[in-house]
Amino acid sequence: MRTVRIGAGQGFYGDSLLPVLDVARYGDVKYISFDTLAELTLAILEKGRRKDPTGGYTRDVVPMMRNLLPIAKEKGIRLITNAGGINPRGAARAVAEVARELGLPVRIACVTGDDIYDRLDELSARRG
Repeated sequence: MRTVRIGAGQGFYGDSLLPVLDVARYGDVKYISFDTLAELTLAILEKGRRKDPTGGYTRDVVPMMRNLLPIAKEKGIRLITNAGGINPRGAARAVAEVARELGLPVRIACVTGDDIYDRLDELSARRG
């Protein structure tokens, strides 16, 4: 049986980066997962996206990846986060830019499809 070791990153938006740096540096992990979203966080991110359409993701994902990508790339650790929040494509673009700046070739996956904001009127009309 193959053992897969998964480390934990942030537990909420704004959580300290220091513990996950230790996990990346000293842990024998192949994956690190970050859970940055809660209902309140989503409301904050939506408010941010309304002010700036390029927003809607947790802004700490950029400094987090700037610090973690070099370690993760060197050690073969895959990073998994829901920091994309309301705008996962925007977060993916921001992380890709960080990787380019660092000269690190990385693969970035982005999961989309749950944003129904543009369909609220249609869905409300169906209800009644």
